[in-house]
Amino acid sequence: MRVRERWLIIGLILIFLVLLTFPYIYAWFSADDVHVFGGFLFNPIDGNSYLAKMRQGYEGAWLFTLPYTAEPGLGTPLNLYYLFLGHFARALGLSLLFTFHVWRLVGAFFLALALTRFFVAVFDKSRTRLLALALSLFGSGMGWLATFFGLFTIDFWVAETFPFLAGYANAHFPLGLALQIWLLTPLECAKDFGRRQIVFTFGAAALLSLIYPFGWLVSISLLSLWLIWLVWRRAELAGEGRRWLSTALGGGPYVVYQWWVLHNHPVLAQWKAQNLTSAPTFPDLAFSLFPALLLAFWGFYLALRGREHTVHFLALWLLFGMVLVYLPFNLQRRLLSGLYVPVAGLALLALQNLTQNWRRRAALGIALLVLALPTNLFILMGGLQAVHLQDPVIYLERSELEAFHWLDEHGLPDALVLASPQSGLFIPAYSQARVLYGHPFETVNATEWREAVTAFYADSLSSTEALDFIQRARVDYVLYGPREQIIGSLPELTGWQLVYDLNKVQLWAPTP
Repeated sequence: MRVRERWLIIGLILIFLVLLTFPYIYAWFSADDVHVFGGFLFNPIDGNSYLAKMRQGYEGAWLFTLPYTAEPGLGTPLNLYYLFLGHFARALGLSLLFTFHVWRLVGAFFLALALTRFFVAVFDKSRTRLLALALSLFGSGMGWLATFFGLFTIDFWVAETFPFLAGYANAHFPLGLALQIWLLTPLECAKDFGRRQIVFTFGAAALLSLIYPFGWLVSISLLSLWLIWLVWRRAELAGEGRRWLSTALGGGPYVVYQWWVLHNHPVLAQWKAQNLTSAPTFPDLAFSLFPALLLAFWGFYLALRGREHTVHFLALWLLFGMVLVYLPFNLQRRLLSGLYVPVAGLALLALQNLTQNWRRRAALGIALLVLALPTNLFILMGGLQAVHLQDPVIYLERSELEAFHWLDEHGLPDALVLASPQSGLFIPAYSQARVLYGHPFETVNATEWREAVTAFYADSLSSTEALDFIQRARVDYVLYGPREQIIGSLPELTGWQLVYDLNKVQLWAPTP
């Protein structure tokens, strides 16, 4: 790799990290005397759930329990990455939000390095490598065009498919994708896959199974199919076989354990039953990968005609990735992990063969980038617009935050709080308390509990019914703040006392 290419790669990675950082810094400094930034511009519902998991680690736990469920049952060694981040924050005296975003950017940095390594292994021409890296780092689909017709395609919200969106969304997607891409990078020489490579592959697979098990599932599935392809082509198998075995043994045991727990834990099994992520329709998927997908189909044809194993692997990844997501499986959408990478690679393979004139090829590559960038720009602008409006989903009132801190410092250990659905999202992220409802997936029987807590504040229950409800639910505190006031008035709580009342936020507890 030439010096100029190295500097261009460094420049692309720096731009990538700046774009992933600036909106959050802007949102933080846009807070005022009344509001404070909640820390999440993309999918704050899941974002706060990650913060709640980190808080469990911050409090010393290595066993995970559902933070948004009243009776979570026994803890299990799941979500270990976020539990680790909580321990990390506690050890260094850092805030959970700061720790989350630092590790989000660390993951994004390693993702950029993994993509660089991947395309260096696939392409021998520096300009092709640079364009492929740029497209994979910043590109997306044509969802921006679909918005003008009232459509909402997956390139706006299925973050694990697109490297940029993965780095923008959370802390585990970018690092998980980095490990997945590292495992799937074509080998320069399969014969040289020795002890060092075996150890690194085993460790990467084990770490991937802890951070993002679906990435491991995609990886081992692709490597298995790749072995079958090599057998059919009568190619060298020794190194590839060792890579497959290292990946299987490294990540397999923990993934199998997770599967067993989610099917046998009495509470987590109920959570799993409602945690459905079905596949998008094929037109939605195709449009979300277009225009790169159009060129990728031509690249797919060229790859199969060629003799290079590296491009064969790209073609296999694209074909299998688009088939895998439609297998009968409750979490189909998760199997889209990293699919934009082979799309970008095959698109550049097509461009490389469309013309031998590098200026024309560069012009076509830039045109492709121009069409593939707007969706991510729309996402960034949408976040900035939400900051400007101080959207209550991403901003909390300082009075709410003060109440949550009081609950964390003075409330009963592992207290159960009744709050509105929006407040219920924030409480486990900022205190040790649990809520009756706070998350559409991590609250077991979420629909019933959401309706119940909304009815409590919506003046639809008599005082007797309200008291009976909170007694049966074994509630320790009732919150009444700005979000609850929007729903309705607080029922008369005979036998309960006001234990916190500051800046229009109240907490009620049973009278001793």
